[in-house]
Amino acid sequence: MTRALSRNEVEVATPNDLRAAIDHALARAGCTFDELAEQAKTGHFESMRARLAWVAIGDLYRVDLGSDV
Repeated sequence: MTRALSRNEVEVATPNDLRAAIDHALARAGCTFDELAEQAKTGHFESMRARLAWVAIGDLYRVDLGSDV
């Protein structure tokens, strides 16, 4: 079981963590990152899942996450 973080601890996401989050959000939204960005640009999302995916991962669009391996 994972221990709880104390009030002063911060869990930092690795590039692999971020890639996994992106992949999961896009799979649930049913689109590519480019398609999702276009939906955000027009303001017309195909679904609530797509809108929520953009809120969760939109800041990572076209960010070079490099390699964590």
